[in-house]
Amino acid sequence: MNQVELFIDEKRLSSSPGTIKQYNLILNNFKKFIGRPLNTVKRPEIIRYLNYLMFEKNLSRTTVSNILSVIKSFYSFLLENEYVDANPTKGINNIKIDKKAPVYLTISELNDLISTAIETRDRIIIKMLYATGVRVSELVNIKKKDIDFERYTIKVFGKGAKERIVLIPESLVGDLQEYCTKMEGEEKLFDLTPRTIQRDIKSLAARAGINKKITPHKLRHSFATHMLQNGGNVVAIQKLLGHTSLNTTQIYTHYSVDDLKEMYGRTHPMSK
Repeated sequence: MNQVELFIDEKRLSSSPGTIKQYNLILNNFKKFIGRPLNTVKRPEIIRYLNYLMFEKNLSRTTVSNILSVIKSFYSFLLENEYVDANPTKGINNIKIDKKAPVYLTISELNDLISTAIETRDRIIIKMLYATGVRVSELVNIKKKDIDFERYTIKVFGKGAKERIVLIPESLVGDLQEYCTKMEGEEKLFDLTPRTIQRDIKSLAARAGINKKITPHKLRHSFATHMLQNGGNVVAIQKLLGHTSLNTTQIYTHYSVDDLKEMYGRTHPMSK
């Protein structure tokens, strides 16, 4: 087993299959570029590879930043297990990226999307994604036994098999109970793949006349954004989303100039 395989094998316990696939692709592309064992690589070669990705392959700063993060993690693993004497990524700064506010749906657009969903299952899926903020990969793994109708909660398993509790609004409970009752013998709530749900939502958005690129993740963005806009606590929303870092949740704090003026006038002593 080579060093990349050893690294992947360790990460498999704490990462999703999609993340493992990405690790494999990134490190094997890096190995192909270097053309020799990765435990012999020096820092200038890593910098040269990053420049190649950014200026010759024209990859985005976000993509190159993610690639660097995986390479850094790989060499930390090699150092910890004494496959290298020094970490060649030491001193390579993280790539600065401009964080863009995520695209989200307005309440009106959400209502249009729900109204367009004629099939009960499609309507439940849209409402579930928006009402709970779960990832589509989490949604397709929800089982009927994970739903507590008395407490209005659902147990979900996120990245790295981390368990958390999400909430369902009272307005959705009745529809969800009725849907579950009709699913006799079924264990999973939705026997669908994430890709199928993504395709169906894209189709529904087009039929609803929504001029945005709508994906299941945009409904998750909408969940977080609307709660924050209505005064939700960012730490509590972080827990519901299953974010490890609060910084990840804070990208949902969209503020217009008018919002900032209103907040400034209300809170800063010199503005009174």
